[in-house]
Amino acid sequence: SSRARKPPTDEENPKSPPPAAKAAPKRKAANGPLRPGAVGLGSASSGLETKGLRVKGGTGRCLAGVAVVQDRAYWEIHVVEVGPEGFLFVGMAAQGPEDHMQQELGATPRSFGVQFGSGCLAPLRVGDVVGVSYDQAIFPVAVGVWLNGSALTIPMSRGLKGEQWPAIFVSDCAIDWALGEEHWKFADSRPEGFNALMASRGLIGGD
Repeated sequence: SSRARKPPTDEENPKSPPPAAKAAPKRKAANGPLRPGAVGLGSASSGLETKGLRVKGGTGRCLAGVAVVQDRAYWEIHVVEVGPEGFLFVGMAAQGPEDHMQQELGATPRSFGVQFGSGCLAPLRVGDVVGVSYDQAIFPVAVGVWLNGSALTIPMSRGLKGEQWPAIFVSDCAIDWALGEEHWKFADSRPEGFNALMASRGLIGGD
């Protein structure tokens, strides 16, 4: 009598090979870009993509659409995507030549930045909210930074003379720049007397 055959082994009937491993995807949030209010984005490096209030790198600087014209201002940066080597600078910068837009904040005169990312002041994670304040009612002017509502100890800002624009430098990440208070998530953590950026009212190339 014939014997029952054993089911084939994996060696005899190999399964199809698993798909080739892909590079780790960027971590990202699902929401679309924020819509600009009274103040939108200004000049940006050619290495960046901008849509609404979203800035995506690539690598380079982006400035707010207006300089700080009031004594005290506050805004937030919402992290929506982070690549494996992603990092972010937040701070201030003066208007400058195009090549300045390719350089990190603090690497050119009249600019200052605080860096987030691996090995920096704090890691950079999807969902993080970085708050920034600028106080030019005092001398020297002062920059304050918060991470998810908690104040951070940062180096003293130096060299911020003349008209200053809120600025960021992004590399391999994407952020939403919450310039208007309607988009803020940690408004209660900002100091008293700090408000959203005011439109320039024609003082600096505005309407």
